[in-house]
Amino acid sequence: MKINPGKRVFCLLAVLMGAAVLVLVPGMALVRQDAPPPSEAPPLSAEVEKGDPKIEHALFMFHKIFQTQGLEKAREFAEHRRMDLEDDRVLVLVESHASPAAEMGGDPVPFIMGQIAFLGGDVKTRYEGQVEARMPAAGLLELAANPLVKFVRLPLKPQPLAVTSEGVSLTGANLWHDLEPYRTASSGLKVCILDLGFKDYASLLGTELPSSVRTRSFRTDGNLSAGSVHGTACAEIVHDMAPDAELYLVNFSTELQHRQAVDWLISEGVDVISYSIAWFNAGDGRGTGPICEPVKKASDNGILWAAAAGNYAEDHWEGTYYTSDGDWWHNFDGADEILQFYVPAYTPVGAFLNWDDWGYWNGTSYGGSDQDYDLELYIWTGSYWYYVDGSYGWQSGSQWPTEAIGYWQATLGAYWGVAIYEWNATRNCKLELFIGGNSSAIEFCVPEGSITVPADSPHIIAVGATDAVSDNYHSYSSLGPTHDGRIKPDFCAPSGVSTATYGTRNFYGTSTCGPHMAGGLALMKGMTPYSWSQVRTILEERAVDKGDPGKDNRYGIGRLNLKR
Repeated sequence: MKINPGKRVFCLLAVLMGAAVLVLVPGMALVRQDAPPPSEAPPLSAEVEKGDPKIEHALFMFHKIFQTQGLEKAREFAEHRRMDLEDDRVLVLVESHASPAAEMGGDPVPFIMGQIAFLGGDVKTRYEGQVEARMPAAGLLELAANPLVKFVRLPLKPQPLAVTSEGVSLTGANLWHDLEPYRTASSGLKVCILDLGFKDYASLLGTELPSSVRTRSFRTDGNLSAGSVHGTACAEIVHDMAPDAELYLVNFSTELQHRQAVDWLISEGVDVISYSIAWFNAGDGRGTGPICEPVKKASDNGILWAAAAGNYAEDHWEGTYYTSDGDWWHNFDGADEILQFYVPAYTPVGAFLNWDDWGYWNGTSYGGSDQDYDLELYIWTGSYWYYVDGSYGWQSGSQWPTEAIGYWQATLGAYWGVAIYEWNATRNCKLELFIGGNSSAIEFCVPEGSITVPADSPHIIAVGATDAVSDNYHSYSSLGPTHDGRIKPDFCAPSGVSTATYGTRNFYGTSTCGPHMAGGLALMKGMTPYSWSQVRTILEERAVDKGDPGKDNRYGIGRLNLKR
């Protein structure tokens, strides 16, 4: 049925409440069904509220539910969307807008910070023209109405890419350990593991980690542990590879804290950063954006950055928007308008859509999009697709070309699906979709181009995954090319390794690959008189070529190898 975009409809609040009962209430079990047949997106029956063009749609809905149904229902919505909610205030990022005062040398940010406080908010930090703050639901739209405010959105969310590592022997790092080093930790060779949390790291000091490490948390709560052992396990690998390096354990939780952390590492004279984190909807796939910008800054200051390529080869789709029947729903394959995937019980699932209309990146922000697409999430009941949630943000010229829904979960394994709708576009954009969580390989997956931010940066050494025992490619490891056609990853390194933190051969993902690469770089630099460019050239020449001869979008130049 062809539907006019201006009359496109869902009774959103009602279906949100219905979906919460179906999906989230304990004891409401969804029975696993066979894979659903190819399907058209469900017909629409009530009007979708696009909201305010100066505020992210999820925040608009948080405000709307608070106004119409009260705080408890707003809290439920925030929990479903994995918003950072504390003391009934949601964490937001406020982008300032150019103003006459700013053009004359004034700074609009103090005025914005003053309004945040007036509305009952709490400023957490600022970086250049952006402010991170906790805001009560009641004040969100009033804050967005400030002429100095360009946009109010949720902060981007980093995604962790989840005994001596077997990679030490496979790469030949052990052959260097007994040699007399050219440099030592005391001469200043520093490696930072920049991650989200370092739980229980202190118990490994002097055994799996050096006897002492430098630590710094850029979280507003100062919590270095942050309930996550991910960074600790990555630090183990770096120490296994380069036991004489001085380690920095540094964590953060938001994009502004990420920038502050990088500034501090530059001031500390850090040599190498190990990074096992991915970001969705954080850039144009060409190595620009708010996460890639500090990477470039670090590189400009002489820091080598080794990063995981990502774990999304089987959870990525991209293609040009197409509708065969004129109903504005995208056809993924033939007449199939719902892309489906299976998700195990109690596993969160989210969907992240972007398209090729970012505009120019000026070092601070993107020009914005006037091509408007929307995203919807469904769950299969066994007989029909049940609407769960939708993202309906404005793209009217200045907003990013992104829509996101995350995260929901079911009490038993179930099939989920997503659909993409053209709200108002003058051309068929190239769409890109990532499914977050631990789903099975998605239907119609496109492994090519699944490299994540910031591994797409030309200033990063992106590292894909091969098996620590068989040395074969791991099918989840993200592939290039970047959206501007560059080959990624740059290297591959072992995964499926052992750590004291995760146990025997139980640390999988490209998370292990970044620290192997960072440790390998630091080891060779510390043992030799070579410059960084010479070290990288040597490693490129020694890499074990895998797949097609030469550099390719699966293995890069080859698997990390320090042997002659």
